[in-house]
Parts: sequence; C-alpha cells; structure tokens
Amino acid sequence: MATWVTHFRIAERILETDSSFDRLSFLVGNIGPDCGLVGADGRPEPPKTITHFKTENGISSDLFKKTYLTDPERYTSAEWSYLVGYYFHLITDEYWVRLTRAKKEEPIVKAIVGTPDYTRLVKTDWYGIDFEYLAKHPNHIFWTDFRHITSFADVLPFFPQGQTKKQIQNITSFYETHSFDPQHTYMYMSPEEVDDFIEVVLCGLQAKIQEVQRIHC
Repeated sequence: MATWVTHFRIAERILETDSSFDRLSFLVGNIGPDCGLVGADGRPEPPKTITHFKTENGISSDLFKKTYLTDPERYTSAEWSYLVGYYFHLITDEYWVRLTRAKKEEPIVKAIVGTPDYTRLVKTDWYGIDFEYLAKHPNHIFWTDFRHITSFADVLPFFPQGQTKKQIQNITSFYETHSFDPQHTYMYMSPEEVDDFIEVVLCGLQAKIQEVQRIHC
C-alpha cells in the first residue's frame, strides 16, 4: 500500500484547489484505511480485508463507494469529507498495487522478489522518500495540520472509538522520530517515481472528485 506521506501529499494537493471538504476530516480520511492497530499476534485489527474492502480481486474502492457514498444526507459535512478521503485512499492504493507489480518486473527488484529481505529493502526506499520529502517541505500538511490533531471521533463502525486518534498519534510519532538520511541511495524506488505516481493518481481522481461532489449536491 502507498506510504502515509504519499497519501498526505495527494490530500494536500486536492485541498489546495477544492475547499468543499472539511480540511482535517478529509486529511484523516486519507489515512483512514490504515488505522487498523497491530495486535498481539502481529496482525492489524480490523484486518485489511475489512479496512481496505478487499474482494477476491483485491482492494475494491467501488465496494466502499457503494456501501458508504450513496446517501450523503446520513452524514455531517465532516463525516462526508472523511469518507471521501477514505475512498481516495483506496483508489490510491489500487494505483500503488499496479505500480509495485510493474516494479517487480524490473531486474533490480526482480532479483529480490520472494526473498526474506524484499519487504525491508523496498520499504527502506519508500519511507526514505517520505523522510526526504518531509525534511525538504517544512510547510507540508503533515507539519502544519496532521501532527497537531489531538482528537478524532471514529466514523466507520468497524473501528472502535479512539482507534483512529491512536493511529494519528502513531503516525505522527513515526515521522517525528525518523529523519532523512542524505547518504541513502535509492535502489528500488526513487523520489521522482513517487512524484510521477502522485501526478498520475491526481489526474485519475479528477473525475472521482466531480462524481462525489455531484452526489453531495
């Protein structure tokens, strides 16, 4: 799945041009599916099958949309903004799955696919890109908004009350306690690839933004 800063960057870009969303609710929604907390067995609860609306074909943003985005009058403006952010997160992850599948065909990545080190090695690059971006963008929405969130009422029924707030704290701590290593060499994914990915996703989301706005009218 895409990294948290990737989701933040997409949310920030949308908020720069669309003021119809409640800013903080939309921002939190964009990390909403990743608010399962790891239990004693090492697995997230709720599981990703629930939080990411997985079917036999993988993540289904369409299933989420049909379940939660057909009747906006059920929700407050803040709740609706959160749900739209959640929906966009799932769409972004669908794009990310396609990207990582394509990356696995590249010789340097193909060489480590299936090895015990695969996840660690590729995620070192993924999160290294996050750390670099945050270090170079002190006015990014993570610094100005997200890390200052002190409370958040869970919207979706499969999250226990307080769980999203806890994950907000976890994500904030993760990025505040890790720093960019200027000596890091990107091997499996580059910052430029993530930049390009974000542009592709934003282009694809334009029609989705218009669609949810029509539903909400």
